[in-house]
Amino acid sequence: MKAHDSPITGLSLHPTGDYVLSSANDTHWALSDLRTGKLITKVQDTTSQRGLTCAQFHPDGIIFGIGTQESVIKIWDLKECNNVADFPGHSGSINAIAFSENGYYLATAADDASIKLWDLRKLKNFKTITLEDRYEIRDLVFDQSGMYLGVAGTDIRVYQAKQWDLIKTFNDHTALATGIRFGSNANYLASASMDRSLKFYQQLTQ
Repeated sequence: MKAHDSPITGLSLHPTGDYVLSSANDTHWALSDLRTGKLITKVQDTTSQRGLTCAQFHPDGIIFGIGTQESVIKIWDLKECNNVADFPGHSGSINAIAFSENGYYLATAADDASIKLWDLRKLKNFKTITLEDRYEIRDLVFDQSGMYLGVAGTDIRVYQAKQWDLIKTFNDHTALATGIRFGSNANYLASASMDRSLKFYQQLTQ
């Protein structure tokens, strides 16, 4: 599928499994049909001058989030192709975004070594987790139950949702961790890294 003219920075599968959302450095996001491989729509974020950094569908498939190099997370309506909400507050390029499975929360991370939690019903930031200076974050994910938030970057971390307490840290990678996902029922965790390894963890809590 050819949707962009510059490096692609984010991909997200629609909940139906039929479409894929992509973001790119060309300041455009695009929606493509996986069955036909054809581009359905491509929209430029005219307020972004430096490019988009990540993309993620909301579990309802109606809205999605886009990260920008200008430190803002933008929520778009898929049907109308409208930017319906902006979440400013980070400093530095947005590196990762993740919606909770119940659709109530959005977790975001940027080059400012912080994770922000947003209430999508009230459209406001209700919690900021400040990490160590120069801590890098490359991926965020909620487990299916919404009980845990996983973080990949300088190390691998698991937070307890709602209390947002750090409950586990893994330092097994020898380079920056770039991806993280929970297994079924959060029975295990998988992480990928620049050290060219995929690691699995079973004990997620203390």
